[in-house]
Amino acid sequence: MYKLLVFVLLQTFLLANPVVDIYRDGGINAVEQYIKKQLQTKSYWEEKIETIDVSLGYYEDLDTLLIASKKNKELRVYQSSKNQIKHLSTYENVIVGADGDKYKEGDLKTPLGVYRIKQRFIPPDQFYGPLAFVLSYPNTFDKVQGKNGHGIWIHGSPLDGSPRDPMSKGCIVLDNNTIELLDKKIMPKNSITIVSENGIKAVDKSEISTILANLFQWKNAWKNSDIKTYLSFYSDEFKRYDGLKKKNFARMKKSIFARKEAKTIIFKGINISPYPNEKGKRIFKVSFHENYKTKRYSFNGNKELFVELNEKNFLILSEK
Repeated sequence: MYKLLVFVLLQTFLLANPVVDIYRDGGINAVEQYIKKQLQTKSYWEEKIETIDVSLGYYEDLDTLLIASKKNKELRVYQSSKNQIKHLSTYENVIVGADGDKYKEGDLKTPLGVYRIKQRFIPPDQFYGPLAFVLSYPNTFDKVQGKNGHGIWIHGSPLDGSPRDPMSKGCIVLDNNTIELLDKKIMPKNSITIVSENGIKAVDKSEISTILANLFQWKNAWKNSDIKTYLSFYSDEFKRYDGLKKKNFARMKKSIFARKEAKTIIFKGINISPYPNEKGKRIFKVSFHENYKTKRYSFNGNKELFVELNEKNFLILSEK
């Protein structure tokens, strides 16, 4: 295993300094520590994303990105591959709900935020057209803000040809030809839908490199049971997916970190999406696959962070 790792490192860095010198002087453990430190620096990530368009976010594991604008009544479709985003289509004359973010059942509003497509299905009622996609509203961040409601879909129009309502009850409604075209272009299980009021503000490279560096700083503090640094990444307004607030969350983590357990923590497939909101804050959804293991506990699955970016770093608002 170590021999394979050394070979990959040498190939990756093209036998260039400082990695080879670090290996020669300190062995594979020194190389590992060097890489861990690099992942925590903004400069490393700035270089990594230098040739990547991150204006719509950063995506390591995504097939399709959908961006809906309520004011413009349009749905843009992008294909994602190897961190590159390609525009496929723009669908106009989209019907959405009332202006503003959704907060409660029956307010007839289409929610603002970032959502997965949970399911593709054929609606039992012809009113919803030939097929529909179920969005993951309310997501973790919605729930900790006390938002409720359900059944937010991207769906078609009445199959009997009757006129579409000028406003939906909160869904994103397309004509039937359009939703059938959309169906051919996306992989629902690996798609993200961003719903905005009036388009999203372009993301810049400095924001993405800051988030990625912070993510690995947070991970390093977690692995080393550095409770002070770890908690510094959490907003005073933090609420976990189950409603646990920062004070009690911190008390729980201090107890766990006091054990000083050895941990394995691996992140893969990092996706970073700008998160539209009515307050205009720079909020992002950060999702990734996490493999976590100690003697007492193991987890292998998807992780979500909702973070607010300030001038220097991110603060975690919620997580699951």
